[in-house]
Amino acid sequence: MLQFKRTIILTLLLLVAVWSNAQQSKVNAAYTFLQQGQLDSAKATIDAAVVHPETSNDGQAWYLRGFVYKSIYNQKEKADRQSISRIEALNSFKKSLSVDTSQENVQENIKNIKYLATTLYNDAGASLDAVDYKIAIDNFNKFLQYYALVDNSPENLKQKNIDFNLAIASVYSKIFEADRKGKIEFLNLAKGAFNKVLELDPNNISANYNMGILYYNQAVNLINQSDYDLDIVALSDIQDNSIKLFKESLPFMEKAYSLDPKRKETLLGLSGIYFSLNEFDKSNMFKQKLEEIEKQK
Repeated sequence: MLQFKRTIILTLLLLVAVWSNAQQSKVNAAYTFLQQGQLDSAKATIDAAVVHPETSNDGQAWYLRGFVYKSIYNQKEKADRQSISRIEALNSFKKSLSVDTSQENVQENIKNIKYLATTLYNDAGASLDAVDYKIAIDNFNKFLQYYALVDNSPENLKQKNIDFNLAIASVYSKIFEADRKGKIEFLNLAKGAFNKVLELDPNNISANYNMGILYYNQAVNLINQSDYDLDIVALSDIQDNSIKLFKESLPFMEKAYSLDPKRKETLLGLSGIYFSLNEFDKSNMFKQKLEEIEKQK
């Protein structure tokens, strides 16, 4: 009986070894398929390996899976700004980092995550238009998510955030200007994006100037769209609202002026704001500053 039990235990141990070797063989086979350029076979084989309990926490298997999907992305989906293979590759390299107790592929995982995250950032920039802006936002958010895994220094991501939000705010502004009545929500989205920039960098000239312009144009549009047949009460409301908007524009424009006193657009904006607020001396002062700069050409 004892000999029989030993035989069973030995058989089970052999079966475990066979199963384990079988899964490792799948990893090796996937590597061979990859070397031979048979990406579909490599994908199917490595996908089967990483879901098996024997290799589901194998850092090398997940690293190889990342490399397979990265190769698919590079060869077949580089033009697809919503590539699924790119995300699969990133998730695989991320998994490899978390389970690779040997630390064998740490640097390679980091390098590949940085590369693929950068392609997300580049695709976000390439999608910044009225048609694909949602793809741009999605890719930028994914860039932040994955890039933070390998480089979470605040300064590196801060400038990326500033650049992207300035760009997406410009897109929102253009969408709004194309249909001011039908796309009013994009005006608020533009303000929100510029405010994100100012939270990161209160001295950002572009964000300050453009916030001032948004409020300024909103006030001017309100006045221009008013119907002269309106009663005195309605006209008074329009005037009050436009003055409120000019006042909201003023601190942003003044900040932009303090950061760059010779920018002509800012001087013109300040002259217009003060004129609309009936502060004619200040309006003329900025108008004169503008004329002096133009004489220096």
